[in-house]
Amino acid sequence: MSTTRKFAQASIRKVSGDVETTRYIEFVASDNSRDSYKTVLPVDKWDLDRFNKNGVIGYQHALYYSTNPDMVIGSGRAFVEDDQLIIGVTFEPADLNPVAEKLFRKVLHGTIKAVSVGFNPVGEGAWGVGDEAAGKENQTYYFGGQELLEVSIVHIPANKNAVKRAMEVLLDDEDGGASGRSSTTEDETRQLDLSIVDAERNIAITEGEQTQFFDSINY
Repeated sequence: MSTTRKFAQASIRKVSGDVETTRYIEFVASDNSRDSYKTVLPVDKWDLDRFNKNGVIGYQHALYYSTNPDMVIGSGRAFVEDDQLIIGVTFEPADLNPVAEKLFRKVLHGTIKAVSVGFNPVGEGAWGVGDEAAGKENQTYYFGGQELLEVSIVHIPANKNAVKRAMEVLLDDEDGGASGRSSTTEDETRQLDLSIVDAERNIAITEGEQTQFFDSINY
């Protein structure tokens, strides 16, 4: 597996009753299950120190290519709890960042539900055995460890076990309680450049364009 930047995605974990005041929402960013990239990120092998020293939250990984400061939509902290990597996101105030406000409202409404974490693989990983071996029907790559680099609010989650638990948590409160990349052709890169300009103008980038973009800069 390459040691270039990779991504994993997940969904909302917790919305508190005072969210309008705190603007704080928690997301399950990763667990020990196999994700849609056919990889497993061991929860006990996350290195969170670098991220927690400067935990900024972006939108659609635009922090890598956009100079628009409003693409930084809030601050974040990462921690492990109940065999899950949790990302706590505090969205910037509406009067400071209209992009953050729109995303905050969409998350509360349920239109957008996911975060994506960018990380660097650390140590030696390995393919599974049996039907999880490389080239088999259920091939699965187990990372040896991973360093969290950044977190973004995104449109589509990759981890099937990252599900919304807001209602459950609110009821408890009331009771007192990898990534197989392919090379990018010259035509695709040219089209990608145009897509990025258009995406920045509209403060959005599709998941497909995102993948092409990072393919083009990682090779």
